Amino acid sequence: MSFSRRSFLKSVAFSGAPLILSDRVWAAADKPNEIPNVAVIGMGMQGRGLLGAFLGQPVHVTAICDVDTNRRKWGIERVNKYYTDHPERGTAGNVKGYNDFREIAANKDIDLVVVAVPDHWHAFMTIAMMRGGKDVYCEKPMTYNIHEAVEVMRVSKETGRIVQCGAMQRSGLEFRTACELVRNGAIGKITHVDCHFGGPSQPHFDPKEPQEMEPGLDWQLWLGCAPDIPYNPDLSPRGVHNKYYMLWRMDDLFGSGYCGDWGAHHLDIAQWGLDMDDSGPVKLEKGDRAKFASKDPVRGGRAQHGALVTYANGVTLLHKPWGMWGTVFHGTEGTVSVNRGKFEMKRGEETIARFTKKEDGGSLERACATAAKAFLKDAKVQLYKTRGGHPGDFVTCAKNRTQPCSHVGIGAHSAILCHLFNMSYVHDASFEWDPVKNTFANGTGDPAWLTRNYRGIWKV
Repeated sequence: MSFSRRSFLKSVAFSGAPLILSDRVWAAADKPNEIPNVAVIGMGMQGRGLLGAFLGQPVHVTAICDVDTNRRKWGIERVNKYYTDHPERGTAGNVKGYNDFREIAANKDIDLVVVAVPDHWHAFMTIAMMRGGKDVYCEKPMTYNIHEAVEVMRVSKETGRIVQCGAMQRSGLEFRTACELVRNGAIGKITHVDCHFGGPSQPHFDPKEPQEMEPGLDWQLWLGCAPDIPYNPDLSPRGVHNKYYMLWRMDDLFGSGYCGDWGAHHLDIAQWGLDMDDSGPVKLEKGDRAKFASKDPVRGGRAQHGALVTYANGVTLLHKPWGMWGTVFHGTEGTVSVNRGKFEMKRGEETIARFTKKEDGGSLERACATAAKAFLKDAKVQLYKTRGGHPGDFVTCAKNRTQPCSHVGIGAHSAILCHLFNMSYVHDASFEWDPVKNTFANGTGDPAWLTRNYRGIWKV
């Protein structure tokens, strides 16, 4: 087994060929008495949080992968401490550390994989794990670009693997209640939606002076398909820290800015409420740079909001700057507004239910229940309700071979919408879109924007 893994890695590393793995299907019927083994890739703040969440699930965490030696060591120690303190949940000392995710993909003893790495790696790792016979929990946005979103959906269908996108808001009571109200016509016909989040990605800049890198980071593997740029500690801060740096997410080479960060949450909820999980808009009108561009030169003179998409049914969705609400649905008879821990429903001038903070009294649960009691008693549309949270939903669905709350099609289509916004800001462009073929329509846009120049063996 160990020899075959080494041989496999060598063949991939030196052949120049894309990473392709044979599929191995695991289902509950195959291993009825076994608890699935989990690998967690990425020990940044999000990965560490997910590690804690999965340690609480009926699984065994048996692998930690990170290109930073210090982070990898921290993850191993965390797992061993947990199983030392909770011997009924697993055995300390069984977890192994990996630098290269391809070893995880080739390991037939691993069943489930958590991908919590920078965005430019999401599709690579998800596809590799699916082809290696694993089910995948991948952080949002599911991909770095639209080409990758299409490929992730294709490979999931080809392999039959279960994929959960880490768009956790779909497991939140306030978001499900909001979308059920909208989908059941509680505020009439939807006319438009507002989504509030930050701006697009920013042009890449290398450090003005060479940056020394302490030993223990595989910088080339961190870069992957991206250009071979000098080491930058702002992109990959060393070791274990308690701050969300994530400057890679704001860099064109590695992420899609807040469009792919918080947009992946609030645009996702808009798609859910509009019943557009397997579709998307047909047109995008760019934000006005003259009005909405940042004065900060680092942001490249790009508009930071103001782009508007239109769906085939005429409903529009506008990107607005940060605000109290994440997603606001406007209907002919009222509005539904929602954000994390916040919910409001209005019909005309009457506030049916509202909760924004404890100081105002009441509770989020009571506000949602009030609206549901009044308008969802005999609801025809009942949306997916997770149990055990987003990670728990994934583990259950992997066992039962059913589609989870935020399955691959949902995650991919939400990512596509994020990238449409980001592309418009980056290229200062309006365009028409085909949500079936996932490409530009009527001679607008540039197909090159849908993908990237992949470096070396790293191809999707």
